[in-house]
Amino acid sequence: PSQSAGTQWEPENRWGWSQSEVGFADSQPQPSTEHSIQVRLAGDKRKHNEGRAEVYYNSQWGTICDDDFSIHSANVFCRQLGYVEAVSWYPGSKYGKGEGPIWLDNLYCTGRESSIAQCTSNGWGVSDCKHTEDVSVLCSEKRIPGFRSEDPLLNQIEVSKGGAQVGEGRLEVLMNGEWGTICDDGWSLHSASVACRELGFGTAKEAILGARLGQGIGPIHLNEMDCTGFEKSITDCKFSKEIRSCTHEEDAGVRCNIPAMGFQTQIRLNGGRTPYEGQVQILHEHNGTLIWGSICGEGWDIMDAMVVCRQLNLGYASHAFQETWYWYGDTDADNVVVSGMKCSGTEMALSHCPHDAKVSCPKGGGRYAAGVSCTETAADLVLNAKEVEETSYLEDRPMNVLQCAMEENCLASSAVNTSVSHGIRRLFRFSSEIHNNGQADFRPKTGRHAWIWHECHRHYHSMEVFAHYDLLDSNWTQVAEGHKASFCLEDSNCIDGVQKQYECANFGEQGISVGCYDVYRHDIDCQWIDVTDLKQGDYIFRIIVNPNFEVAESDYSNNVMLCNVRYGSLRVWVYNCHIGKLGFYFSFFLILNNYGTCRDKLCISKIVLSSSRSGNKL
Repeated sequence: PSQSAGTQWEPENRWGWSQSEVGFADSQPQPSTEHSIQVRLAGDKRKHNEGRAEVYYNSQWGTICDDDFSIHSANVFCRQLGYVEAVSWYPGSKYGKGEGPIWLDNLYCTGRESSIAQCTSNGWGVSDCKHTEDVSVLCSEKRIPGFRSEDPLLNQIEVSKGGAQVGEGRLEVLMNGEWGTICDDGWSLHSASVACRELGFGTAKEAILGARLGQGIGPIHLNEMDCTGFEKSITDCKFSKEIRSCTHEEDAGVRCNIPAMGFQTQIRLNGGRTPYEGQVQILHEHNGTLIWGSICGEGWDIMDAMVVCRQLNLGYASHAFQETWYWYGDTDADNVVVSGMKCSGTEMALSHCPHDAKVSCPKGGGRYAAGVSCTETAADLVLNAKEVEETSYLEDRPMNVLQCAMEENCLASSAVNTSVSHGIRRLFRFSSEIHNNGQADFRPKTGRHAWIWHECHRHYHSMEVFAHYDLLDSNWTQVAEGHKASFCLEDSNCIDGVQKQYECANFGEQGISVGCYDVYRHDIDCQWIDVTDLKQGDYIFRIIVNPNFEVAESDYSNNVMLCNVRYGSLRVWVYNCHIGKLGFYFSFFLILNNYGTCRDKLCISKIVLSSSRSGNKL
């Protein structure tokens, strides 16, 4: 179910919507009650934005009678859940009869209220209705930008792309504006089933212990979960907030039962050496007959391949091939039937991905058909936010010692006009500490034979771009940038019990082992952003590792880190760094501005399934 309480919105946001454009008014009616309430959508066979309207009052969930209910009341209810507006409402318990008290009857809202509690009614619990009259609402899919709940319960249930299969992953909850995990102490099939149903799946197939689907980051919010299996929400279960000796090596996960949707029969891999690789072929209709066809390899990328591997229950994508001449597939399926595939990587099937309305593939199929290679395990890179905050500073560096950095395009374009003998460049420097929290080592995409030799620094680059560094203004426009090539991936340090495997020698193997981290120190070349031309002021600092998705990971959404930066005349302040959700930058403002913190109460606003300092480099 989805639920919320008192809410706060940004008056302006980066999409340019104002309060009036999403249905807010400057004046609000006076509340008819001093009580703040939570609301949620519940019921059977529903989507996340529809269901029976329920309110939490006096420590108990109840329903709303459909008498005198209107679209205005539905609008208030939906906005309280974070949706822009209501699409419709339904009388007569469309999503099943509720339980408990009928809290509100003859509810009347003008549509301008910010909470159902501000509308008029017969009074709390005063009703002559039966649960056959429970009202339901359908909310718009569109969310209010900048919406955040102060609800001590769950605000929204959603599934991230963490697990290899649909319905599996590490459980994460958002409390007090900060993502965290659940310790596996006491984690059982009963508790996992409650979480699965709350996420929109069936019961749990397996309660996963010991961070088998990857380690999380940030705090461990909950411990010793004790559910009977019949609860509607994990917040209805008994639990402890005392973490004691829990670590992220004990993060709990779930594998949920999902309905058979027939996705696996829609595609196949053909011609590969193993069942985990091959040309991707899809079943399509031609002249009334179902036949196999291929996908155009042009533009085919790792996100498309991720969907294929998930759809076939083969795990994660390790490679996306735009040419497959080395695989002898079914020549009858060489005909290209789809081109321009543009998956986000989270879809359950290729049929859910956008693609060209009309096939356009100049090279045709055959050797240029799309292919994939899948793997059951994958790495998962996560940045250490604290390390960036503690190591940031400004340096004015003479141009005569920056010639190698100039050759590797690590300076701003204006550097070409800077005098080599007398010029100075101002650099914003910092360290990057990248952890591998996944289930497989992070290894360069290409073998040693394909690494690029850089004469000036006299080392090989195993990945030409390992990280992007950007400074953005308040409009999210890039105003300064940097990048770091991966000239050496190594295990700078590891957690207890894990042995280093990869060390920097520029002739050995490179990688980051599971449970280890790689450190790019602030004092090495190109570990900076050139801010010589930047005006003083406030900015957003963004780091993205593995930005081109060259190496397979179980979760790309945690590859981005966002920070506040204040750039002064003599120093730089970096603060509020946190791991972002790639592509969901609006949540950054919510956390940084600390809207509506919860102090002494349990404040969970989201639950998702997720995937899953020393050293020097020359």
